[in-house]
Amino acid sequence: HMDIPRMIRRIAAGDLPGAIATVKAHIALPAVLGRICPAPCERACRRGAHDAPLSIMLLKRRAADADLASADPYLPPRRAATGKRVAIVGAGPTGLAAAYYLLQEGHACALFDDREKPGGMLRHAVPEDRLPRDVLDAEIRVIERLGAALHSGVRVGRDVALDDLRK
Repeated sequence: HMDIPRMIRRIAAGDLPGAIATVKAHIALPAVLGRICPAPCERACRRGAHDAPLSIMLLKRRAADADLASADPYLPPRRAATGKRVAIVGAGPTGLAAAYYLLQEGHACALFDDREKPGGMLRHAVPEDRLPRDVLDAEIRVIERLGAALHSGVRVGRDVALDDLRK
């Protein structure tokens, strides 16, 4: 649901902060996605009928990399705290994205993962030449700055009881 034309207009105008705000309205890990996306939008791009489809993936990556390289990467706005707390089991891409969206809605989020570092299959299955770990780590730090509490090396059922998380 990302507004691709708006992102392109902002990049063309040299407004990379505006472009990343557009991207992050719908995408939790844009620098990651800008590297490993299967690019379904390029197959549907009408520009392909004229010459070649635009590489939305690379445009997204450009905006995201510029944002991560800045002194203060963009944080999407958060609603007022709701007082609700969510425990997310697994700090892979799905868990990280869930925290990203829930935090924006004002809910507190804690992620529990049995591995020493968050990222799940992004860290353990995607080759580093396709997804540099410093990029993944930078995206995770943004989610932490948004308010996520990460608990690494914690196995639910061994180190913390599921009933405790339900409470």
